[in-house]
Amino acid sequence: MTAKAIAPHKDYLGIGLGVMLAGLIALVMLNAGEKQQVRHQPGQALFARDILFSDRMDGGISIRDATTGQLIGEVAPGEGGFVRGALRGFTRDRRLENPGAESPLRLAALQGGAIILQDPESGRWTDLRAFGATNVQSFAEILFKKNEEGK
Repeated sequence: MTAKAIAPHKDYLGIGLGVMLAGLIALVMLNAGEKQQVRHQPGQALFARDILFSDRMDGGISIRDATTGQLIGEVAPGEGGFVRGALRGFTRDRRLENPGAESPLRLAALQGGAIILQDPESGRWTDLRAFGATNVQSFAEILFKKNEEGK
């Protein structure tokens, strides 16, 4: 009989676990940096408006100027999907952090063309450009629209 040479055994399980651990550490570090970025305040606004959004009985949304209380516009039931989604995210976070708090959100136009949606209570804000030009336009219309009650 002839003896066969035994090939050295590689530890694939150890390598795989090492790669998974490195990936997990990277994700945790990215997430920590993302939370710090959310708390960072955006630049100086060129134009800002405090807005109150309220649900209507028919499923629509009323949009009012928080300073004057006057109606800016309405989102009909089943329309304005991006506006609804963005507001839902801010409202959910606000209710989790401070139930019952009904204060306005702020829409602001910044230098460089950014339009942000901001919760002054929590400091959370979102640069709406990240969601595309069409979605930015839906909030720009709210930001720059004159009150429907004539002012």
